Amino acid sequence: MQGSEFTLLYFLVLVTLVIVMVVIPSRKKHKQKQEMIKAIAPGDTVVTIGGIVAEVVAREETTFVLRLNENSDSLMRVMISAIQGATQKNAKDEKTESQEIVA
Repeated sequence: MQGSEFTLLYFLVLVTLVIVMVVIPSRKKHKQKQEMIKAIAPGDTVVTIGGIVAEVVAREETTFVLRLNENSDSLMRVMISAIQGATQKNAKDEKTESQEIVA
């Protein structure tokens, strides 16, 4: 009986370590990204997972419409899941706040 009890205890400790080391940080990172996505508004600058830096023009249900260049009307539609980071303008004092989720 001693060997089987030790094996069960070892297995439970191993599962607990996996949960603490992998699952919990993954949930935290996912929650941070969701909060960042919710905070993005027209006028903010975003970075896509492809490295494109653009200004948000409009937000739709599952996509963002981005302006690629201030001097032209080049627009691009990207999925919300393609946003990696954002720089948000503060309307009061025009300072920017940067958020980026690193995978």
